[in-house]
Amino acid sequence: MTSALHQITMSFSAEEDRMLLRVGTTDKAEYQLWMPRRFIRVLWSALIQVLENKSGLKADTRPTAKKAVMAMEHQEAVGSANFSLGHEDGYQDMTSDSGPLLIVGGTVSQGNGNVTHLNLQVQGGGEVKLALNQKLLHGLCKLLIETTAKAGWDLDLAVGDAAGFVVPEDQTQVH
Repeated sequence: MTSALHQITMSFSAEEDRMLLRVGTTDKAEYQLWMPRRFIRVLWSALIQVLENKSGLKADTRPTAKKAVMAMEHQEAVGSANFSLGHEDGYQDMTSDSGPLLIVGGTVSQGNGNVTHLNLQVQGGGEVKLALNQKLLHGLCKLLIETTAKAGWDLDLAVGDAAGFVVPEDQTQVH
């Protein structure tokens, strides 16, 4: 059975030296996944590649322009999301018997339309499949950026280059 994503949260466990990804679905099921630093480093490259492809820019676009456009798209996508909320109560933890599942690999691929498929392979041979629309994809990137920075992992994750574009001070400009 496939359920729609409802909530994604991420935290850092210093004891485990891993990120805990909690995914909640609309039918109130929750999956907890450990994301090690090594995996996040590889995952990040794949996520950025997908975002570059989704930006709609030509392959010969200057890298600085591409990064500026990606930064603007990222800010627009995460602008309306509320990242200050904690994980909601009332979910049935589907990993309560085993504890959080350790991610050992995975793939990122573009699906039809604006859907990105994230297939996470877990220790023991299982797989967790997530389908992320553009907003959820950018939200996941924001969580990865903020949580790895708080962990002090020095991965320097960023979507595009916010310094590459200038926001006009003229409030009458429409874009």
